[in-house]
Amino acid sequence: MDLPARIRRRIMAVPVLVVMLLAGFAAPASAQFITVRNPVISQRADTAIYKHTDGFYYMTASVPDYKRVELRRATTLQGLGTAATANAFVAPSSGALSGWIWAPDIQYVDGAWYMYFSASPGTARFDQRLYWIRNTCANPMTCAWSAPARFNTGWESFQLDAASFVNRGVRYFVWAQDSPSTSFNSHMYIARMNGPTAITGSAVEIARPTVAWEKEGVAGVVEGPSPLVKNGRVYIAYSASATDSRYKLGLLSSWDNVDLLNSASWYKHPNPVFQTANGVYGPGHGSFTVAEDNTTDMLVYHARDYATPTPDALTDPNRHTRVQQLLWRENGDPFFGQPIPSTVTNPGIRGQHSNRCVDNYNRDTTPGALVRLYDCNGGTAQQWELTYRAGTYYEIRNRNTGTCLEDLNSSTASNADVGLNACNSSTAQQWTAQDRGSGWFSLRNIAGNMCLDNYEWNAANGARLSLYACNGVAAQLWRLG
Repeated sequence: MDLPARIRRRIMAVPVLVVMLLAGFAAPASAQFITVRNPVISQRADTAIYKHTDGFYYMTASVPDYKRVELRRATTLQGLGTAATANAFVAPSSGALSGWIWAPDIQYVDGAWYMYFSASPGTARFDQRLYWIRNTCANPMTCAWSAPARFNTGWESFQLDAASFVNRGVRYFVWAQDSPSTSFNSHMYIARMNGPTAITGSAVEIARPTVAWEKEGVAGVVEGPSPLVKNGRVYIAYSASATDSRYKLGLLSSWDNVDLLNSASWYKHPNPVFQTANGVYGPGHGSFTVAEDNTTDMLVYHARDYATPTPDALTDPNRHTRVQQLLWRENGDPFFGQPIPSTVTNPGIRGQHSNRCVDNYNRDTTPGALVRLYDCNGGTAQQWELTYRAGTYYEIRNRNTGTCLEDLNSSTASNADVGLNACNSSTAQQWTAQDRGSGWFSLRNIAGNMCLDNYEWNAANGARLSLYACNGVAAQLWRLG
C-alpha cells in the first residue's frame, strides 16, 4: 500500500522503539470488542436480563407454551444460550393463573429477588393481570420462589409487561394496561413504588397509541416498557403494532430531575427507533443490560428470522432473543441502529453507499496507516471497539492494531486523511454518532468537525476514506453489521 509522502515522513520521524511497541500492541484487558452470535437464545421472547453484583447475568422470558416463569443464569451473555434453566413458577391446571403467562421481569431489590409477570385464567386467556413472586436466596436458581401474589395497579383490565427502575433514589413501576376510555389495546402507565410489591398514589398515563406506526395490524398498542437512566435523562423504550414483522420499538424520554409522575414531563419521539431490517423481522420488547465489561450498554430484544409467523404471531414459537451494542447519539439520546444480521458475529462499520466495511487495510500496523473500505468479512482488521467516553464521544479502537481511529494531524481541511494511531484521547480521536434516520449514523470527528466520508463515492475495495463537511449523504452513512 502506497502511503502519501507526508504520512511516510511522519512515520520515519517516530522513534523505532515506539514503532516496535505499536506493532505488538494489544487492547488492554479492560477493553471489550463486542462479539455476539445471534440469536443468543432460541425461542425466548420478551426477554429481561439482569446483571447482578455476583458477576452473573440472570435472565427470564416468555416461553412458547406460556405456562412457566423460567430463570437461567450465566457469567456471559452468550452463555445464557446454553445455561441450565429452572422454573420459578408453573401454571396450575385451573384457576386465575392457569391460562397464559407472559413477559416476566426480574429485579433485585432490598436484598431479595423479585419477578413480575402477567397471567390469565384458562377460561379467558387474554384476561391478563400482574403478579409477583419473591426469592431470598443469593442464587435464586437453588431454592423455591414464593407463591404468586397480585400486583394491584388501581383498576381491573388487561395488564402486562411490568418493569421497575430507580431514579434519584426513588423506585418507579411502569407497565401496559387497557384503558376504559379508548378502544386501543394498551396504554403505558407509571407510578411510584411503595416497596418492591406495591405502588403508592395514582397511576399516571405517559403514552398511548397516537401515530400510524403504533397501529399497524392492531387497534393501537404501546407495551413492553423498558427503562434506562443515563446522561441526565430517563428513557423508556416500548413496543408497538402487531407482533409480526410490523412490531417495532418506540422511545419516550424525560429529564431525570423533573416530576416523572407528570405526563407532561415525557416526550414521545415521533418515529420508531428500531424496526425490521437485514433479515431480522419484528424486533421488539427491548430491554437493556451491560456487557461483561460492566460498561458497554447492550440492547436485548426478540425477533424472528422470517416475516410471516405461522399459524399466527402469538403461537408461532420462533421469536428468538438477540443482543447487540446500544450506541449513544451526540445529543445524549440512545441510538438503536438496525438489527445486526444473524450471519454477522463480529459487526463492522458498514457503509450505505459502498456496502463495504471500514478496514485496517492490508492489516498495516504502522502509525498513521490510512483506513479504507473492504468487503465486510468480520476479520480483526474490521473489528472496532466503540467506547463511550465522558458521556459525549466515542473512542474507536481497531482490534488488529490496538490503535484508534484518528483525524490525522487534526486537520480541518476537506478530504483530510483518516488513519490509525496510538490511542491518546485527543480530540482528533474523538467521534460522535449523528442519527441520520432508519438506523443509519454518521461519525463526526470533534477536531476536524467533519464526518467520515467515502469521499470519491468509490465502492471498490481499497477505496480511501477521509473527512468531509457533515451532510448526511449516503457516502457518510454507516451502520453496525
